[in-house]
Amino acid sequence: MLMFFDVKEKNMNLTKVNNNVIDLSEGTESGKKEALPLTQQTLPFPINVLVICTDSTHQLNLSAHFSKIKNLHIEFIKNIPEQISLYELVLIVATNDIIVAQKAIKKLANGGVTTILLGDNIDSKIIRTAMQFHVRDIISFESMEQELFNTLNLCANEVLSRRKIAPVITIINGKSGSGASFITGCLGEVIADLCADEIVLVDADLHYGSLTDSLQLETNYFLNDALDEIDQLDNAAIKSMMTRRKNLSLLACKPYAQLESEQNKNFIYLEPLLWKIKLNHDLVLSDLSRGLETLTLPMISLSKHILIVVQQNIVSLREAKALLEQLTKKMNVNIDNIIIIVNRYSNKVSNISLNDIKKALGINIVFCVSNNYQLASACTDLGSPLSKLSKNKTIHHEICTIIDHIYPIESPPEKKSFFKRIFRRL
Repeated sequence: MLMFFDVKEKNMNLTKVNNNVIDLSEGTESGKKEALPLTQQTLPFPINVLVICTDSTHQLNLSAHFSKIKNLHIEFIKNIPEQISLYELVLIVATNDIIVAQKAIKKLANGGVTTILLGDNIDSKIIRTAMQFHVRDIISFESMEQELFNTLNLCANEVLSRRKIAPVITIINGKSGSGASFITGCLGEVIADLCADEIVLVDADLHYGSLTDSLQLETNYFLNDALDEIDQLDNAAIKSMMTRRKNLSLLACKPYAQLESEQNKNFIYLEPLLWKIKLNHDLVLSDLSRGLETLTLPMISLSKHILIVVQQNIVSLREAKALLEQLTKKMNVNIDNIIIIVNRYSNKVSNISLNDIKKALGINIVFCVSNNYQLASACTDLGSPLSKLSKNKTIHHEICTIIDHIYPIESPPEKKSFFKRIFRRL
């Protein structure tokens, strides 16, 4: 369960740059950390479970138990449906009708569906049939609290190991205006240009949603629309709904979507939507340029890497420090998964070096994107791949360096020599 919180900094003290050392220490009462809230039991992968149950009391009790488990989608039914391929797991609540239970076990086994048998005092004939047809587990109601989640977790991990899951990389501004949307667009275009992987940009800036304009794409379908139609989005629909340029897709955000309070209720489906996108693409790049917002927090929890975009000044670093506190202490994000990108970097204009930024923020992985206003403006205004905009390849090289760390690319043969030349010059 994600907790909502105030992202304002508390007792954040920032002193001047003194001998190239920046102090961004945070004052706390008695130096004690706040206790972290307890969370739901969470499966590593969303699984669809069909529960065959004829007893309304058992169904009520099971519903209450399953409500405590995240990433578990349950459907109750009294008889086996004709179509069972939609489910990763079927749970049979055993009854006194031996023949019906045996038929259900055999049919599910022949359909290749993983099955769990649940009940007390199950007839030995049913148990014998369950063992013969390799039912995954037999669990009593008495031991359900201790055993059922473990079995579900094993099944979810097995499904996960068989599926290709796209990583989510979230790009977020340490301070508004630092250039997260620009970095997101650059990463998406350059990765798509260097490989054949299916890349998705998700514009989660619920106020401005600028990626459509900066990439010069026409779109009539938005993030809110996808959330409204989450139940109808199958594999084909997930891909066709997005605006597409070759292997680069965009799920745009409708401007000022945050003000539409009625539609905002559908953001409870953001996590299931992201899973559907992850299952049908190779990489998801999420633009959270407005920073942490309650509606889009699931993107943080699903992210493999979080790229915080900062600028080379004290105000930006102070805000980034507050953001890091929220991510690591309130949301339990592993600090090793956080990367700093210093946008519009110059070693001539500011006396704050990359080493100073590492020490100030406590992050070891720091990349820079040079301050080239004309080139950056051309990328934003012309909406064409970064590598084709200018003979000056500096920013392109820096973007490729970031890509090599967060998403190593196996380039097609015709592009391998080009990619190697890029890194030989760095």
